[in-house]
Amino acid sequence: MSFTSLKELIELAEQEQTTIYELMIQTEIQLKGFPRETIIEKMSEQFTVMEEAVRKGTTGSVMSRTGLTGGDGHRLHQYAEKGNSFVHPTTLKTAANALAVSEVNAAMGRIVATPTAGSAGILPAVLVHALDSGKFTWKQIVLSMFTASALGLVIANKASISGAAGGCQAEVGSATAMAAGTLVELAGGTPKQVGNAIGIALKNSLGLVCDPVAGLVEIPCILRNGLHAITAQAAADMALSGVVSIIPPDEVIHVMHEVGQQMPDSLRETGIGGLAGTPTGQKLKAQIFSEKTSGCGPAKYHSAYEIIGPVMVGPSSSHTAGAVRIGNIARQLLNERPVYVKFSLMGSFAETYQGHGTDLALLAGVMGLSTMDEGIPNAKSIAEENGLQYDFTKRVLGSYHPNTVLVELSGARRAVKVLASSLGGGKVEVQELDDYPLKFSGEWPTLVIRHTDRKGVIAEMAGILYQKELNIARLANERSKINGPAITICEIDNQIEESLLTILKNEIPNIDEILLIQTN
Repeated sequence: MSFTSLKELIELAEQEQTTIYELMIQTEIQLKGFPRETIIEKMSEQFTVMEEAVRKGTTGSVMSRTGLTGGDGHRLHQYAEKGNSFVHPTTLKTAANALAVSEVNAAMGRIVATPTAGSAGILPAVLVHALDSGKFTWKQIVLSMFTASALGLVIANKASISGAAGGCQAEVGSATAMAAGTLVELAGGTPKQVGNAIGIALKNSLGLVCDPVAGLVEIPCILRNGLHAITAQAAADMALSGVVSIIPPDEVIHVMHEVGQQMPDSLRETGIGGLAGTPTGQKLKAQIFSEKTSGCGPAKYHSAYEIIGPVMVGPSSSHTAGAVRIGNIARQLLNERPVYVKFSLMGSFAETYQGHGTDLALLAGVMGLSTMDEGIPNAKSIAEENGLQYDFTKRVLGSYHPNTVLVELSGARRAVKVLASSLGGGKVEVQELDDYPLKFSGEWPTLVIRHTDRKGVIAEMAGILYQKELNIARLANERSKINGPAITICEIDNQIEESLLTILKNEIPNIDEILLIQTN
C-alpha cells in the first residue's frame, strides 16, 4: 500500500479485521522479498539497540561530546526511584528513558533514528516502559514497532519528518504521534482509536520550532524528548478512554506540513532563531566553536526501516547518518581510494555542520564507514592516517532541500561530483551526478551505467534484467548529446549478484562502466 493516508490505513485494517502492524509486515514482505521471520528478527535487533541506549543512559551518566549536556537521564531515573515525585514514578521513568537515549545520541553513541535522531528518545522510552511494566512480551513490543513505522510512513509521505523542512513538530511531533498510536494498538485499541491518538498527540505539537542551540542536537532537543514521551502516553490513554480527535488525523498532518512551510528558515534547524538566538544560546555557541575548541569536534518513504532506523552513531539522522550515506555513495561512485575531497554545504548543512558532526560524517562516508561505525567521531584523524585531504566550504547550490551538499571526490585516476540531499531520518537522494540531473537514493540496489548514447541500449538492458527475473523500481537516463556520453540509473527491487554487471557489459558493447551502488 502507499502509506499516504491514515484514513486508508485504518479502513483497510478494519475491512481485513487485522492490525496495522500486520499490514506493515505484509507490505515489508512484498517490498523486500524476505520471509516473515527475517523481517521480524531485524526489527527485534532494532529494539535491542533501543533498549541498550535506554539502559546505558539511565543506569549511568552519559555526557555529550561538548560537555554541554549529560547525566539527566540517570539523574531523573534516580529521582523517580525515591517515589516522591508529582508525576507517578513509573511514568517519570518514561521521561528518564527518553532523556537517556537522547544523551547517548548527543555522545555519538549508537541509537535508532525513530523517525530521526533528534526525536530518537520518544518511541524507545514508551516501549521500554511498556516492557518493564510486565504487561507485554518482548515479541508484542517488537510487533508494535511495525505499527509505529506504518504511522510514521504516513506522516513522512504526507508532511515531513525533517526539522530542516518542517521544524521540530516534524521530528518530535511525529515521534510523539507515532508513539501514541503504537501504544493504543499495543493495548488492544481499535484502528480508529489509533488514529485519534495520532490526532491528539500531533495537535499538541503544532508549531513546535526547531531551534537547536549552536546547531547541536542537545538543547532543547533532549528535554523535549523526555516531556513528549509522557505526552505520547497521555494521548494514548485519552484515545483509549474514548476521547476523539475532532479534526481528523490526516487533516492534522496536512496542517503540520502547512505550518512547517510557513516557518522562517531561522526556526528550521539552522541554529539561528528561537532558543538558539538568545544571548545565552549565542554565548554557548561561541564557547563551543571558539578557536580553542573547534578542533574537538521531497521524498517518498516505503519501508518500515526508513522510519525505525537506521541504527546509527549520533547525533543527527539528517546531518550525521544521512551525511555518512551521501559520502558513502560518492565513494562507491568513485570506485577507487580517494585522495582529495571538497564538500560544499548549503542551508542547514552549512549553518550547523560542526555541531551536528556533519563534517565528520561526510568524511567517514567517503572513507567507506557505515552509519553505525563507532569510528565516525574520529573521522578527521582517520583521514589524516589515510592521506585523504579535504576542504569544507559554504555556497548556494540551488533550490534543493536545506540539507544539501556537493561532494567533489578525486582519486589517483578519476574524479566524481555528487550533489545530494539528506531528507530526514537518514534518507538521502542524489540530485546530480557529474552535472547530469539524475535522482536516486541508494536504498535499492542501483546500477549506474556510463555508456555511449545509442538507440536500443536501454531496451537491451531491460531485456537482460527481465531474463534474470529482476524488476526495475526506477529508471532514468541523461545524455550530454545525441550519440554522446550518457548515464543510466536503474534501481532494482531484487538483490543483484556481481555477475550481472559482467553480463551486461559483455552483451552491451557500448557500456563504458557499470557500478552497483547501495547504502547500508
